[in-house]
Amino acid sequence: MNRPATTGEVRVFIVDDHPMLREGTQASFDRAPGITVVGTAEDGATALQEIARHVPDVLLLDVRLPDVSGVDVAREVRNRFPSVGIVILTGYDDPHYARALTQIDIQGYLRKTASSDEIIAAVREVAAGGKVFDPEIVRVLEDSNIVTESLTSRELEVLQLLARGRRNAEIADELVLSIKTVEMHISNLLAKMRARSRSEAIRAAYQKGLLADE
Repeated sequence: MNRPATTGEVRVFIVDDHPMLREGTQASFDRAPGITVVGTAEDGATALQEIARHVPDVLLLDVRLPDVSGVDVAREVRNRFPSVGIVILTGYDDPHYARALTQIDIQGYLRKTASSDEIIAAVREVAAGGKVFDPEIVRVLEDSNIVTESLTSRELEVLQLLARGRRNAEIADELVLSIKTVEMHISNLLAKMRARSRSEAIRAAYQKGLLADE
């Protein structure tokens, strides 16, 4: 997503469940010229309510929140407020989270070990329409052995229908395939996802961001 360059103050909203980190980050922004913190939140539900009120230029978001996943917050913000730049600031470099978030089209992904200057620079860059990703996060994504990348488009379609509770015959009718072909696709995707059952494959697909909550 290309975002136009922001003129004037960069309006930032911070979401983090750790008070000291949240307050420390806000204090850093308060000292930075041209950046205004329009609000903060410690959980996803409050964040979504306040973001709807303020519609900031940039959202600085932690992944682990007490009520919902930061992935879900990012997805909702992207759907409802596509102009908001999303920068993930987290202590976790789990490739499943990273991949799910990059598929949502976030603009930045930093670890909490980043300095205040690096965070401020990242927010400015995203507000101007750029993207900033920590090199270690990029390495984790490149090195992670997530076999679901090898799923074909047809296997993904079958997986989506399985997640909706469709039976083999229903999938065959919807995709205009034979039942044996559907069974073959299911067998292949289970093998590729290293899942022992359909339910296990569906759970893994949600965790890896292959399936969106409906």
